[in-house]
Amino acid sequence: MSKLQTKSLVSLAILCLCIAILSPMTFAQEEKEDPMKWNGDLSFGISIAKGNTDASTLSFSFSANNNLWEKFGWKNKGIFIGGRADGILNSQLLELTSTGEWSHSARFFSRYEINGIHDRFRNFRYRIVPNIGIGYRLVQSEVAELSLKTGLSDTFTKFYDSGETASFAGAFLGNDFLWKLSSSAELKQLSTLNLDLSDTNHVLAQFEISLSAAIVKNWAIKISFIDKYDSAPETEGVKKNDLTFLTNISWKF
Repeated sequence: MSKLQTKSLVSLAILCLCIAILSPMTFAQEEKEDPMKWNGDLSFGISIAKGNTDASTLSFSFSANNNLWEKFGWKNKGIFIGGRADGILNSQLLELTSTGEWSHSARFFSRYEINGIHDRFRNFRYRIVPNIGIGYRLVQSEVAELSLKTGLSDTFTKFYDSGETASFAGAFLGNDFLWKLSSSAELKQLSTLNLDLSDTNHVLAQFEISLSAAIVKNWAIKISFIDKYDSAPETEGVKKNDLTFLTNISWKF
């Protein structure tokens, strides 16, 4: 483990300790309440083209959120995309993210997250990104919510072609935004910027935005745009930007 990674892990430990000290109540002092029901959505989409090109794409995504107790929320989401063109596999992506948010006041919270990616065409057998940080709810109303977040991360990657691994310690910042356009439509947006602390020219970024509109009870049409950016891909032939457009049918629960 490099000196920089060791310093990063020490920083993470110190940040955890500071959060625990500054919190007005510790986990042991909190009274457990009956957990809330899970809420989220399941989305499914498929496209098929026949003629000059035979192509098909399958996409599936989900989100599932719950409050484990009064001050600690648990958010989970995932996405799978697979596609073929003329009998040849041309896309294969699986991404899962799990996030815990511990509220220390009405607006201030700490967050603990792990993200995992398998992407055959970006040459990731796997990429694991644990991170820890703090956040602030800048806007919190019945119509809109906006949170800002920042912290430290580690990025571990194993590549398909070479079988080699790479890792770096990083600092990240980003936001989460929700806008309820009406009783039947909402807009969600999130972005994250992850800076390699050993090479400040190396930046990972992700931007997501989705619009969902109800069609019948619990069912909606969901349109999503995802942009993943890597300023210095470690595999030759891999582009810096990876754009994804999805149109799915979504079931909310």
